[in-house]
Amino acid sequence: MSTYTKTMTLNTPEVALAALEAAAEKFNTATETMTAASKFALMLVAGPLLGLAFVIALPIVIVLLTAYYGGWLLATRFAGAVRFAKNVALFFAAPFVGLAYIVAFPFVAFGALCYYGVKAARK
Repeated sequence: MSTYTKTMTLNTPEVALAALEAAAEKFNTATETMTAASKFALMLVAGPLLGLAFVIALPIVIVLLTAYYGGWLLATRFAGAVRFAKNVALFFAAPFVGLAYIVAFPFVAFGALCYYGVKAARK
């Protein structure tokens, strides 16, 4: 137990860096001596997993691009309709924005009160 407490001195970052460099050196020597068969096996496993990640992400990317370009098309072609839709959305969102202001006001006021109180106490 005392051996662990003796190493907690001012040179602890240097000791940690030395251990990290030793670990990196071991990793580099291990990867340099990797055989062609083990590299092939690693690629055989990693390739399909990367393909699966792209297949899973593809529908999400398609939906996002469709929404982006659809919105751009609506904004350029139907400016009046977009303005109307924006006004309707703001009309329906306004009560929720007001509610958020009402809920947040006591916290903001308390924070301002604390700020000015600490500022006055420091003078």
